[in-house]
Amino acid sequence: MAPQISEKTFNTGTIDIHYAEGPENGPAVVLLHGGSANWQYCRGLIEVLGVHWHVFAPDLRGHGKSGRVPWGYSVRAFAEDIGAFLQQVSGPAALFGHSLGGVVAVMTAALYPQEVRALLVGDAPLDGVTWQEAMQGQRETQQHWRELSGGAYKVNEIIAGLKKAPVGALGPNGQSQTMRDIYPDDHPVYEHLARRLIDHDPDVLGMLLEDYATVADGYEMDKLLPTLQCPVLLMQADPK
Repeated sequence: MAPQISEKTFNTGTIDIHYAEGPENGPAVVLLHGGSANWQYCRGLIEVLGVHWHVFAPDLRGHGKSGRVPWGYSVRAFAEDIGAFLQQVSGPAALFGHSLGGVVAVMTAALYPQEVRALLVGDAPLDGVTWQEAMQGQRETQQHWRELSGGAYKVNEIIAGLKKAPVGALGPNGQSQTMRDIYPDDHPVYEHLARRLIDHDPDVLGMLLEDYATVADGYEMDKLLPTLQCPVLLMQADPK
């Protein structure tokens, strides 16, 4: 039987952070979702880990039901929110982050060493240069998502737009591909992504595309990793 999940809101003193929480079945673990996502992205992990852990899954600022800050989405700002969460809500915890969440998790562990008992990083760019290159390779896709996000469109309108969105990959004949070239029209990925984007602040993607230096300021793995005092596990999926 899956653990019961409740939703709550915490104010850091500067912004509201919405989060999901499982039952108190063990030590605390905090799950950080990837970019343009929300806590529901971690639901499967909550259900598995929640049997033996006290699981928390916040929406990062600008994502889901958490607060928004105009042009306020640097890695350090995300990490300060999570640091406050660890100090005032979950208590010291194991911290897992996927993709953008992994970047934030590393910064959080560096800034708040007493609050992070263990760090697990999944599929995250491990230096600022790699991250920037990945963003440039997905620039057209991210720009399209930016235009569809923020609640200006209904879910069915976002879905229609996503089907025409470029995916940054070439087809067998060298032509650029759209999501529709990869996923059939009835694939659940469209509604899943549309519901994430409708509650997503366009400025999150805007900053990554137009003000990357501010977003990634301080994210230097060769300097951050040696300072970490907790056990660290870096995980990378096989792209094949």
